[in-house]
Amino acid sequence: MAAKKPADLSGLVATKGQAAPVANVPARSAAPAEDAEANNVPLNFRVSADLRRRFRVFAANHDLKLNELLRLAFDEYEKRHG
Repeated sequence: MAAKKPADLSGLVATKGQAAPVANVPARSAAPAEDAEANNVPLNFRVSADLRRRFRVFAANHDLKLNELLRLAFDEYEKRHG
């Protein structure tokens, strides 16, 4: 039985400084939301299971991230109660 010829995989390995972008790949753009997310810090507190479920369902139904909904809710509360 003849030995199988090994595949040439040399083109799959990048050499430092030799990488090239793949054709037809759009360039990255830093969105303002990404910059704001980079400054996020953790906020930890406990809520009831019912409030957690309602909060998550509301965010999902309105296509919001949880931190976006919290920020919007707090902004509105702050406006009303200064």
